[in-house]
Amino acid sequence: MHEYFCTDINGDTIFSRPGQADRMNFLLQEFSGGRPSINRDLDFAFPKKMEATYNNYNLKIFPTYSGCKVALRVDQSFLADNTTVYDPIVPFPADFEINVLIIKKNSAADSYTNAVVNRPVQSRYFFTNENTFSAKAFPFLTAGISLFDPTGKYQQGDLANFGSGDTRIFYKDDSGDHWVSVVRDQFANSNDQLLSTTKFYYTFDPASVIKDATFILKDKNGIVLKTITAHNDDFISKTLIDLSGLGGEILHDVFKFPDAVYTLGVTASGGYAASHSLVFNDDFYDNSQWALIKIKPAVTNTAFNLFATDGHLIKRKSASGSWTQAPIFEIPVKSRYTFWRYKNLKGKELKLDPSLTSYLFKEDKDLLSLQPRSISNSYFKLPKQGSTDTKYFPGPVNLAIAKDVKDRICFDVMVPESDLFPVVP
Repeated sequence: MHEYFCTDINGDTIFSRPGQADRMNFLLQEFSGGRPSINRDLDFAFPKKMEATYNNYNLKIFPTYSGCKVALRVDQSFLADNTTVYDPIVPFPADFEINVLIIKKNSAADSYTNAVVNRPVQSRYFFTNENTFSAKAFPFLTAGISLFDPTGKYQQGDLANFGSGDTRIFYKDDSGDHWVSVVRDQFANSNDQLLSTTKFYYTFDPASVIKDATFILKDKNGIVLKTITAHNDDFISKTLIDLSGLGGEILHDVFKFPDAVYTLGVTASGGYAASHSLVFNDDFYDNSQWALIKIKPAVTNTAFNLFATDGHLIKRKSASGSWTQAPIFEIPVKSRYTFWRYKNLKGKELKLDPSLTSYLFKEDKDLLSLQPRSISNSYFKLPKQGSTDTKYFPGPVNLAIAKDVKDRICFDVMVPESDLFPVVP
């Protein structure tokens, strides 16, 4: 459920619906209206390594509006009360997992998805119905958002948990740090960006001028598995982290948490320190991949199970004809949270109309929104400072991410001279 597509023409998002049935109705309305979904830019498929195995278990995957459906061939039987129940024709083994890759058709999703720009480790999203760092809330496959750390260093678009039901998003301007409330607690976040390969580059910000760095990989018990050092007389921009020699220890086809989570600690000159939680799988990772979804038939939170307590699949039909449907899992994703920067098409200096000072401010020759807003496919209103009012402005067409000298993330909007955007004579 990507905010970029799941925002209607009035600015209402799917995330304001508290119940799953209401969210599914929202998607149905969008589908009925012919509006595009995330499937325009992302595809869903079984990993090639698993295709033969899944075929043996009669598993099939089908695209749906804003997601996918996994189906399997079943046997039908009846309970004593005439409830119709179903079982896989080929029973699943105890350690069975269903893996689904989310594959990029193009690079668009990277532009409009809310995520840190230039992450040190280019790990992929990893979504599962199993608890990872904390208990998950059905039907969301996303990990919990980390608690706000008053000593932490946050970037524009970072999410933090300020307490039960209080999730906020960060931005910074000349007046200081700001946290804006968002309507959902379960958004995909940095705690979901776990999946890595055993060979990857670690990237530093060139502005930090790091010359020496140490990388220490530890398992869940804190036991050091490997130490890597790097040095450059000028500065280190990126360095190769090669953990392939540990393949037998850290690579997992069947993930068991918390055993499968490793910690890469990084210390470097100038006081740099970072820690990254990672899981490793070379077969499920490549540059075209956006995420891995891993579903286990039975997990700690039984609401996520594929089978009922009687051992049959959850999907069934009562004697009266009413259906209990298979579980629907959700992945809520926020869209990129950026300032909108208006530039004249001919490079002229824009003039700020006094009536718009609660929406825009002037900087050099351009006009910028007073605060960021989440980009959407069809909704182009900006919030009024200190108010819930909004006003229509043209939205970004080119979603090339621009990061300015003040560390603000912007989308540029090229505008002609007009009543809304006059130029300085």
